[in-house]
This record gives sequence, structure tokens and C-alpha cells, in this order.
Amino acid sequence: MADFRFHVPADCFIGQDALYKLPLVLEGGADRAILVADPGLGEAKTTERLTAILEGRGMQLIVFDDMAERPSSAAVEEAVALARGSKAPLVIGLGGIRALHVAKAVAALAPGESSVDGWMDGEPPVRQSLPLVLVPTSYRDPFLLSGGLVLTDARSGGASFLQARRGVETAVVLDPNALGGLSNKAAAAALLDGAMGAIEGYASSREGFLSDMALKEAVGLYIRALDVTLQRPEDPQARMDAARACFLSGLGLASSSPGLGTAISFAVNARWGVPKANLAAVILPYLLESLSRSRPEKIATLAPLFCEVDPDEGAAGAAARAVESMRTRLGLLKIPSRLKDFELPLERLVETAETARRFDFMNFLPRTMTVDDVFDFIKTVY
Repeated sequence: MADFRFHVPADCFIGQDALYKLPLVLEGGADRAILVADPGLGEAKTTERLTAILEGRGMQLIVFDDMAERPSSAAVEEAVALARGSKAPLVIGLGGIRALHVAKAVAALAPGESSVDGWMDGEPPVRQSLPLVLVPTSYRDPFLLSGGLVLTDARSGGASFLQARRGVETAVVLDPNALGGLSNKAAAAALLDGAMGAIEGYASSREGFLSDMALKEAVGLYIRALDVTLQRPEDPQARMDAARACFLSGLGLASSSPGLGTAISFAVNARWGVPKANLAAVILPYLLESLSRSRPEKIATLAPLFCEVDPDEGAAGAAARAVESMRTRLGLLKIPSRLKDFELPLERLVETAETARRFDFMNFLPRTMTVDDVFDFIKTVY
């Protein structure tokens, strides 16, 4: 095999009340920070808890949470101006994928004079990033430890994938008590979204022995958390499993790559505003079917995580059982099963296929796909 090299410099804290350890990450460091916070965290009071913890240690927090109903690149532009004006030496991202990616962009852009529009046009920032701490609250982010991020371009309304330098994430804090504020159905959809990214990475042409170990375990934890959530929504074990799955998925995908479902869900979310997790829940069974044809041995290996499998059954049969088991779980959730249920116009989804195919990580699919191939898959899900 080829030589292997892997580097993740982020300090990762995972466990109950890990949020209280955040001052240890910052000890002897900054006295103020930009906090990029998801505006939907009000009821969960996670932003209030984090603010109380850090301000109790004497840190001044400049909260930026103006991200609702606006393209994320516009939010980045405003937050970068705030970071530069305040000369804050630290960025903290708190919330779902959108908040984390905005925070990552702010950390990369704030030290220099580069603009977010210039970055999306092919001129990445060249200065060293500000220290960045990420506190996820929604179980998943396929680029948690890889420096990747997706923004909605305010000029075009389309999604743009950007690659910050590796190691831009200084620390990641995964606290099950912070994974809150979601309804049971939304929490289940977020778990399915996380599982989709992990499955894609496991079947990617870029996979390796490290990613296989991490991502297979992540898939198992996501499915277990989903099953517990379906039966006992308030069981804290589901959130603990989700936190561990989120970390392992981020670790595995840092050396592998997400794929088709992730690309389509980001592209549709940017253009049409449909929540990415809801899209993933619709796409996942069709993606599993597609991967069962291109990488049947990989999906067959995952099948025992979904359901009981006859050890004498062939790879195709085991993979088919995994797909059937996933459809059964989706039936219990009673969520949309087709893209048309979101009232998306099929003729406009050609643009979505073009956007999805442009993402760099689409070069690591199990089989090469053109824009036509991506649109054919979208029509199948539609």
C-alpha cells in the first residue's frame, strides 16, 4: 500500500459536560472572542451556557448570530468585518453546520485582507488563520476536522465548497448536553444525515484503513442512536452515541471523503432552503441502493449494523437487506420520501446537479459521475 500520513492537530473533548472544559482549551490565551452562534439555539439555552462559562472566566464575547434568512457568504462578510474591527484573536463556532462553516470562514479570512467573494472566485486566504473552536449542536458535519466548508453565495444563490488549510480547527467540543433544541423528528433526520456522510466516506474511492475503522464505527453509533431516539426520545444514551459518532465520522472523513448525497443535499439546501438533514433522510435509501451496485462488498460489510444478516448470504443480498432496513426506519419516522414532496421543480434541479458536480470532493466517488449521471440520480429520488 502507499505511504500513509495523517495529521489532525485539533484538541477534541467528548463527553458529558465537556462544555465546561472549554476554558482549559483557552487557558493563557485570548481575553475576547467572536462567538458565531446559531440563531436557533434560544430554547436550548446553549448560547447562554457557553457565554456564562467564558464570561465567568473574564473573557469578553462578541456574539454574532445574524444568519437567519440570509446567504451564509453575506453572514461571513459581516462577521469578518466585526472580527477585524474588534481585533478579536479567537473565533468560536456554536451550532449546526451553517454556524460552524461561517465560523470556519471567519477564522480563515479575518487575519488578512482577503474577501469571501474572492475566495469563492478562486483566491483563497493566505494568512495564518485565527484559532478556532467548534462546538457542534446537531450531531453531524462531514468537514468537522478536514478544513472544508460550504457557503451559500449571496451573488448567485448557489452553494460553494471551499477548502481552508488543514488544521484550521484548533479545538472541537462535543457535549451531549449541547446536542439539544431539536424536535424528535429533526433529531432523527440529523442522525440520518450524519450516517449518510459516514457511509459515503466508507464507500469512497479515497477510503483507507483508518477511515474504514472510524467510519464503520460511526455508522453503527448513528444507527444505534437513531433506534434509541425512535423508541425512547429522551434517553441520554442516544445523544452520547451521536456525539461519538460525530467525532468518528469527522475523523474518518478527514482522510476519506463525503460523496453524492452530501453534495446534492448541500446544493439543494443553498438554492431552495430545504433543511439539509431532511434532504439526507430522503436521499439515504436511494444512495444505499446506488452504492450497493457500485460497492456491494462495502455495503454488505455495513449490513449487520442495520439488521440481522445471514452469514451465508452473498454481498448483494446483505446489501439489499440494509436498504430494506433503512426504509423501514424511515417509514416509522413518517417523513417525506421523495424530493417532490418539498415542492421542488424538477426542471430547475439540473442546476443543482451542476452545482453538486463542481464540488471537489465529488472526484472521490466510487465511480466517476458526470452532471447527467448526477441529474439521473436526482430524478430517481424525485
